[in-house]
Amino acid sequence: MSADSLIRRMVGSFLDGTFIIKIYNRLAHVQYVPEVKPDIDQYGAKHYPGHRWNALPPSAKRAWINFWPLFKQTKIKTIAYVGANDGQIAVDIDDAFPGISFYLIEPVPHIFNSLVRKIDGRKNMHAVNMAAGNQCTYQEMYVDSFGPASSLLPYQPIATEEFPFLGKQEMVRVETCPLDKILIEQRAKPIDMIIMDVQGYEDIVLKGAEQTLDQCKAVVSELSLQPLYKNSSVFDSVYQVLIAKGFRLNYLINPICGINRNILQIDGIFLREKAFQ
Repeated sequence: MSADSLIRRMVGSFLDGTFIIKIYNRLAHVQYVPEVKPDIDQYGAKHYPGHRWNALPPSAKRAWINFWPLFKQTKIKTIAYVGANDGQIAVDIDDAFPGISFYLIEPVPHIFNSLVRKIDGRKNMHAVNMAAGNQCTYQEMYVDSFGPASSLLPYQPIATEEFPFLGKQEMVRVETCPLDKILIEQRAKPIDMIIMDVQGYEDIVLKGAEQTLDQCKAVVSELSLQPLYKNSSVFDSVYQVLIAKGFRLNYLINPICGINRNILQIDGIFLREKAFQ
């Protein structure tokens, strides 16, 4: 069995049951972090560079499992993370793959404050209190009590039907600007990868990221199989833009299911076409 086949099988096994864990974490005050399975731990200890594997927290180990197939093919030095939330995923990637610079873009003020606290002391991380869009303006954002579901778009009825804990919202005025302009103003280094977690706003973000897309090697984007937000981007709309820009869908991670057990969202990992040549 090839290394690629082995890692894909392990990732698939590792993702089993994530729905239950995610729902529990969304409802509970105490966060549950599952232990890394022994076979994954053994594989990581053998293949992770250096001798830091056992010192990584479980969430950083999961980040390495998720992104190692990408990083082993492509040299990633700089990431623009749009919709960085409280910064936990960025911190996990930073722990698992040291040496990367991050531009973390998060518009919701109280979540941004949590992000700033979480990355304190990490000089490779730069936080920007703004939303990425296709023009510079101010917009009303739907901020849910479950912060990661907050969006510049209102919910479709299916969202609260599938996830009944959603819907406790307040409107917050946020500043938006094209990603290209945000990064220029930050004097950012050339971007190798974009991560988008913007809850249905992907198409708009991509319209304001033409220059950044032209220079980057990879894109990680949440993809909606069913639109949970009004006027939402969907799998095909994001896919078609990235294919036209010279990317290819490499693999999928993190399926999210609702109470009816249908996969509603999933994260797509796109690599520039030349990476496959």
